[in-house]
Amino acid sequence: MAANPLEPWLNITRQIPAAMVYSTRATGNASRPLSRRPAIDGSGFTRSGPVPQERRHYGLVDQVDALVRASETDPEPGFMARWLMLCSLPRSNPGQRKEYVRRNGPYTLYMTAGGGCKLPFGNLPRLLAAWVCTEAVRTQSRDLVLGHSLSGFMRKLDIEAQSGGRGGVRTRLRNQMQRFFNAQVRVVYQAEGHEASVNSPIASRTDLWWNERRPDAPVLWKSTIRLGEEFFQEILRHPVPLDMNTLKALKRSPLGLDLYMWLVYRTFSLDASLRLSWPTLYRQFGVEPEKASDKFIVRDFRKDCLRELTKINASWPGLQYRIERGRRHEKTGALVLLPSAPQIPPINLVP
Repeated sequence: MAANPLEPWLNITRQIPAAMVYSTRATGNASRPLSRRPAIDGSGFTRSGPVPQERRHYGLVDQVDALVRASETDPEPGFMARWLMLCSLPRSNPGQRKEYVRRNGPYTLYMTAGGGCKLPFGNLPRLLAAWVCTEAVRTQSRDLVLGHSLSGFMRKLDIEAQSGGRGGVRTRLRNQMQRFFNAQVRVVYQAEGHEASVNSPIASRTDLWWNERRPDAPVLWKSTIRLGEEFFQEILRHPVPLDMNTLKALKRSPLGLDLYMWLVYRTFSLDASLRLSWPTLYRQFGVEPEKASDKFIVRDFRKDCLRELTKINASWPGLQYRIERGRRHEKTGALVLLPSAPQIPPINLVP
């Protein structure tokens, strides 16, 4: 197996004293620790016992460990709709906006909030989308069963269920589920001499029976959703395979999830190098695409992408790319994708 690109980083992070978690604040040339916490290992335990979810942070070491484990185990095949790989969902909170627009070449995604809800955003809708698409391919049905309890469904997404309250993960998951399942999606394709579009709700029906305060408590009826017909047909016509282990390891990074899913799609049939400038990538993945001409914003975005690419490469050693410096009249450099071995072998594409 190829050398793990994150191994030096992993060795350094494991040497940090576990008894103190340092967060630094610039004060001249000095930095100081802001908090002391019990020693926490990767299992979620301290020397004195289990750690409550509100004190259990899925941090850098956890993410690196999960990505390394994903590279050392057989992939868990999952699927994603091509729509949601070509044009990503909102990463940051869109506030009161009712419509979100994302362009990628000839494709434009319009997502409209529905059912009195706001637009979905962040990592949770991305995990929901992956689970929905995987279940639709596996069952070949529009009607999907989410389960008898909230904690059972959260385990399917590899999300801890212990945290409730206004800002807890259970509350946020329920809120993002309402936003995502009630959203309407329209995808438009425009090229010279040709234009096509398709419009569909994510779900045409939802039936949820969960007790948020008692997530483990079973209910008499199963929670179910019925996917929108056009969305369901798009999933079946163009299911893009991905590794659910990698997706779950990146679960706290919306940008990492977007880059990973796009790389899976873009490299699947790539037979020659593909050069993409950082402003081009920012227009596709940046929070404010209209600011792609701002070299400082694009520079920060580049740093974030390089961090996420390094993490993705740890789980997917076969991913091949290089970083190039800027050419004449070009303010920034570029990401060059190279033909890469697929993470999911073709033999595993049958659900």
